[in-house]
Amino acid sequence: MRKKVICMLAGVSLLAVTVSGCGGKGDTPDSGSSEGGKTLKLLTHYDAAFAEAAKKYEEETGVKVEVEQTAYENIGDTLEVVLSSGSDEYDLIMADGPNTSAYVNRGYLEPLAGYFTEEEKGEFSPELLKQGTVGGEFYAAPLGDSSTVLYYNKNLLSEAGIEVDWSQYTGENRITWEEVTELAREAVKELDPDGSKGIYGIEIGQVSSVYQMNLLANSMGGKNISDDGSTVKGVIDSDEWKDAIAWYQGLVEEGIFSKGVSGLETYNNFYAGKCVFEWMTADSYTFCLSADMTEDDFGWTYQPCFAGHEDEVATGCGNWALGVSAFSKNKEEAGKFVNYMTCGEGNDIFLSIEGMSPNTAERYTEELTGKNPVLEIAKYEAENTAYVRAVTPAFNEYSAALSTMWEDIRNGADMDTALERTVEQIDSALGEYSESQ
Repeated sequence: MRKKVICMLAGVSLLAVTVSGCGGKGDTPDSGSSEGGKTLKLLTHYDAAFAEAAKKYEEETGVKVEVEQTAYENIGDTLEVVLSSGSDEYDLIMADGPNTSAYVNRGYLEPLAGYFTEEEKGEFSPELLKQGTVGGEFYAAPLGDSSTVLYYNKNLLSEAGIEVDWSQYTGENRITWEEVTELAREAVKELDPDGSKGIYGIEIGQVSSVYQMNLLANSMGGKNISDDGSTVKGVIDSDEWKDAIAWYQGLVEEGIFSKGVSGLETYNNFYAGKCVFEWMTADSYTFCLSADMTEDDFGWTYQPCFAGHEDEVATGCGNWALGVSAFSKNKEEAGKFVNYMTCGEGNDIFLSIEGMSPNTAERYTEELTGKNPVLEIAKYEAENTAYVRAVTPAFNEYSAALSTMWEDIRNGADMDTALERTVEQIDSALGEYSESQ
């Protein structure tokens, strides 16, 4: 198995975890420190978790953290307006992991070198650390992680007369995508031969998103960007990518994968018994329970591999990270709070309320995995197969162009034409960032 270490993409909605934190350092800073009386400000869509952690932090240190709530879809644009003006309005910056490089390129983030020991940074998986590091400097500490898993509808498989011994599959012995698609094909033929019931064989939770779609190419040995980050030419138009695209497009045309269905709708289709398999994230276990499914209705297994590429499995990883604004007048206090929220007791509080997959191996406790057993798979993938998204200051442009391409492919676009256009768009953006440095 290719050891692509690692990132512990995306939540697990539950639980109170009580572990010590990075490098065994779980305590809050000394309450007698000089920070007392200071006030920090943060904009976040995780307001409940941060508010609870901030309350505890103020009790221990005297440092107040004002938590300003905003919607998930607004946080990026709001921060861009504030930070591009050089404003010191926010001391703490929430960054979606892949955007860290862009924030550093624009001068928005302060290095965290003085606030994390090497031992503490070493507790984060290599892929999470890679995501938060630019030019050898650590800028954004991960609040949590994510992983990708294949779920199956037990009722539909049973109704179709299909029996599978799922217990035989492990991280080292996975079902293949080819086998999954054959099972899906058989099930749909039996359950919905004329298509009148709207049952699909396989759905993708984040369909047309680089977070999941790129993993198809990555799992055939394809990269996301050149090693030096300067181009995608010869990368996303490689044979590995073309093989993955052709495989996916052919199955969309066959009706195994859906067309014209949003990511949210694919989730709802799975809950409603309208698809046999759903490729989703580890936290989707709790979403299924919230949709009134039980373990009698659904099961899960490791993300499939492609036949002939068993040692190249690439699974999703990454999540939101926390950093210090380069414009803050309270950088030292902000840096210590970042450590508290990602290595200390603050992260325990955060996970207990927001429920992401943990950011370190030690936080995969028996209590946590007992409440979401899918995390056993997430932990394995984090240590063995997690594959970070492209690290580039042009990630927004990169992501937008590739998401459009994947959706175009889904809708029947010519592969070579779509790839040529996407390469030109992304390389143009990469060139602009290179010229600005």
